[in-house]
Amino acid sequence: MPTELSRLIGGIQPERTVLFFGAGSSIPSRAPSVAKLISVISTKFKIDADGFSLSELSGIVEERFTRKELIESIRPLFKSLRPTGGIVNLPLFPWRSIFTTNYDDLVEQCYRTKSADLAAYSSNFDFTVHGKQNAAKLFKLHGTYEKDISDGHQTRLILTESDYDQTSQYRESLYDRLKSDLAGGHLIIIGHSLGDEHIKAIANRAAQINASAHGGGKVTLLLYQRDDNRAMLFEKRGFDVCFGGIDEFFAELSRSVPATDLVFEASNNPLEHVHALSPVTTDVKHSMDAPSDVSSMFNGWPASYGDVMAGLTFDRTVVEEMVYWFQNDASIVATLLGASGVGKTTAARQCLCQLSRHNVHVWEHRADHTLLSKSWVDVARLIKGRGEKAVLFIDEAHSHLQQVNELLDTLLGEKLTSLKVLCVSTRNHWNPRIKSPALYKAGKEFKLDKLLPQELDRLLNLVDSNASIRPLIENTFSGFSRYERRRRLAERCEADMFVCLKNIFASEKFDDIVLREYAHIASQYQDIYRIVAAMESSGIRVHRQLVMRLLGIPAAETMAALVALTDIVMEYSITEREGIYGWKCRHNVIADIVTRYKYPDASEMATLFERVIDCISPSYEIEIRTIRELCNVETGLPRIPDKVVQNKLLRKMMSVAPGERVPRHRLIRNLIDMGEFEKADTELRIFDKDFGRDGPVSRYQISLLTSRATRSPGILREDRIAILHQARELAITSIARFPNHKSVLSAYCEVGIELCKLTGEYAVFDAAIAELKAAEERVGDPEISKIIARYEARVTAQSVGLVDMLPPETA
Repeated sequence: MPTELSRLIGGIQPERTVLFFGAGSSIPSRAPSVAKLISVISTKFKIDADGFSLSELSGIVEERFTRKELIESIRPLFKSLRPTGGIVNLPLFPWRSIFTTNYDDLVEQCYRTKSADLAAYSSNFDFTVHGKQNAAKLFKLHGTYEKDISDGHQTRLILTESDYDQTSQYRESLYDRLKSDLAGGHLIIIGHSLGDEHIKAIANRAAQINASAHGGGKVTLLLYQRDDNRAMLFEKRGFDVCFGGIDEFFAELSRSVPATDLVFEASNNPLEHVHALSPVTTDVKHSMDAPSDVSSMFNGWPASYGDVMAGLTFDRTVVEEMVYWFQNDASIVATLLGASGVGKTTAARQCLCQLSRHNVHVWEHRADHTLLSKSWVDVARLIKGRGEKAVLFIDEAHSHLQQVNELLDTLLGEKLTSLKVLCVSTRNHWNPRIKSPALYKAGKEFKLDKLLPQELDRLLNLVDSNASIRPLIENTFSGFSRYERRRRLAERCEADMFVCLKNIFASEKFDDIVLREYAHIASQYQDIYRIVAAMESSGIRVHRQLVMRLLGIPAAETMAALVALTDIVMEYSITEREGIYGWKCRHNVIADIVTRYKYPDASEMATLFERVIDCISPSYEIEIRTIRELCNVETGLPRIPDKVVQNKLLRKMMSVAPGERVPRHRLIRNLIDMGEFEKADTELRIFDKDFGRDGPVSRYQISLLTSRATRSPGILREDRIAILHQARELAITSIARFPNHKSVLSAYCEVGIELCKLTGEYAVFDAAIAELKAAEERVGDPEISKIIARYEARVTAQSVGLVDMLPPETA
């Protein structure tokens, strides 16, 4: 028996509900039906419809005429549409996700009207980080009328059979997302009639997805045209069927479910006035009241704010230095750098706890989310008007550097010194990247290395005086005198106490402790632990759904695994609305140890990377960030020495998310390094077509010409010189666009050095080094100073034996 509309509405929880708008759902807003589209195309091109489907008729028109004419024939039907009736209330509810097969932009208009964030996907080029953490997700399976390849877009309006064939991977990615969203959720398919073949196809696909999800999802068909006989057939297959229009649906829903527009009481918290930040930011003052857990620290978790306030950490000297720096009115940013495991996160949290005592707002950005730089600028303007001060802590700042640069540029440009930023990163990830001049003009770098002598004494005092810590210390260590304990600590204090406490105090090597712990885990969970550790160690953003896809384990078994891995692997919430829960080892030092022993061979790591890429669902921003992190210069693909294997994995990433630039950058660089100049040139031209020119690609274009000039066999010296002068011209043009890009400037210097070798002339090198020194003055990045020193040393060494270094006429 069909479900009454009121009963359907009563059971809806928007945050667990997926809406799927099928054919006919937009008709109340006067959108054209499929029959209308067929009629318009048939009339326009004078082709008898003769029972053809829309895809068949469109294919005929595209063959006989042009694609642009086909697309332009139907666009007028959508351009004047405006949402009317109940659909305008769509943004009032926090839907898990929204899918549609319609070409119109009615959903987008609804969200714009309500000033609500929406991330819309109409092709696989849209699989990227949108930076809107609270945005509703709209997945358009058949594209959008506004964009088509006939206009120069990468998006296809999916009309013809050929369109369906060429976009199958994109739609499969969306159905993978639907499968994840349906787990434990409620899918409502909204259409016109049960007799519509289009609705039948959607319902059948939904049934298959729900059966394979093993998550107990529920599927309801909401149709305008009543058809009790067909309803009976669908109900027999496990569907709920409800008859009603989209206007009635949203009208009833608006009465029955409270709207999600929040009404705040007056508050001193600036984040309550910039709503987008609350879900992705930790309020430090609130977290300082949380209970402490010394055993977690002993097992490797970083100190929490509650641990700091409970006196379970010892003071680091750098903390006082940073607090003093932030008290300088002109300061905007402090950068804390150090190797993994030296206690950077703990030191940063100590700093924030101290600053909170001075009536300063203190927040920590949650590292798994995109940094919302524009929203933080709004906060900075707000607190400046109030005459208040605040500090934002950004851990793993290298992962958010583009947004950090944007934020700092604006803070410095508008003199918004009331909001200060504390960036924490490892030196190997931080130094090579392009950074804003604001980091040096209104900032200061702090370094955290081994424990200082006074810090050793503080550590010993803490161990001696704190009753919570004393029972955790090995008896063999406790028996030593204070002098002997201090002497041993001085030998083994490269890691912070609360990162590797066992290593500092135990008498055995820390690796052995981690491996013995691994050996005592049940065999069925060892595989989960080593894979999670290897992924985290490689920069992959590990979360529950990815682990389930990778290992093929049902949702019910993941909870059993977490219980078995208590205190070893932790689950935490990333985005509850999308059902994303992160998995994290205690510390990346421990993850690195497990990875080093359990994946000793590069081929095993390559196999894991390939499996991860094959399992990636690019509709999740966290998995797009995984693609980016796998391309990093330290812990991702560089672990695989074979560039042929690297390139295969990079091409897989490009196929999954062609809108991502970083894998393309890495592939181009590898091809140049391998001497595959023609392939590199092809990739550069495709990149230029898809995205236009950016800094890294400009650098690679210069490097490609330089490599061709120096490494191509069988060409004359004069030809090498001509190619290098092409590289020089390109470098000059590129520097005009990217004057502070140290990699572009370095590529220019390389051109100068190679011309020195070939001609003995220094003019190009002198011009290049002058540009680099000007950038050093503008930016203040110490890495640029090191680059200058290296190039000047090279050219000096070269000048001594210049005649001997000149190559022959041909190589």
